[in-house]
Amino acid sequence: MKTLSGKGKVSGLTLIELLVVIALIAILAAMLLPALSDRGSRHSTTVFCMSNQRQIAIALELFQSDHDEKYPWQVSITNNGSLELMAKGLASDRYSTLAAYLGNQPRTLICPADKARQAATNFSSLTNTNISYFLNLDVITNMNSILTGDRNLEFAWRQINPGIFIQTTNTVLKWMAGFHGPQTKPYGVISFADGHVQVIQQNYLNQTLQNQPLATNRFCFP
Repeated sequence: MKTLSGKGKVSGLTLIELLVVIALIAILAAMLLPALSDRGSRHSTTVFCMSNQRQIAIALELFQSDHDEKYPWQVSITNNGSLELMAKGLASDRYSTLAAYLGNQPRTLICPADKARQAATNFSSLTNTNISYFLNLDVITNMNSILTGDRNLEFAWRQINPGIFIQTTNTVLKWMAGFHGPQTKPYGVISFADGHVQVIQQNYLNQTLQNQPLATNRFCFP
């Protein structure tokens, strides 16, 4: 029977080499974890934003069912609408009519990624500064017709101001950085008349706008 030679060695890592490997793994983990955490955070805010806009879409559908299939801005204030307030161009006037349909939860109107806005304490004190989403005042019953969307849109290199913005099929808009997505690839969330909600990437934004069933739409920005 053969015996192992005393000169034979078992290959493996020395203690110093093992410590070096562990140190390298720790350095790589420290570099990767913040990026992964940031991605996770962006993902969660997008999910919350989609949920908010879905709830708003449902609230508007419920309002319609109670008001002869009309939206709040098509109904007189005597019937809990905001028709007579159209000239002011305030998004808050439209959203205030949805208080009961949103369970009196004004936080639904705030996107977690919109750090410049804070939720109102109640709907009676609601202003544009408590809202993250624009409304399409010309929305019609069509799956391609935009209902709501993130306010972080810019036109001609400037963020769109609060009030009524006229969008046509020739209008070129861009998502602003600083809300959803990384600085180099921002995106936004949009809800549609049939109630579905989508994440719209920058390169599909204007295609979505051009697919609107109406040639002109009045977007009411907060």
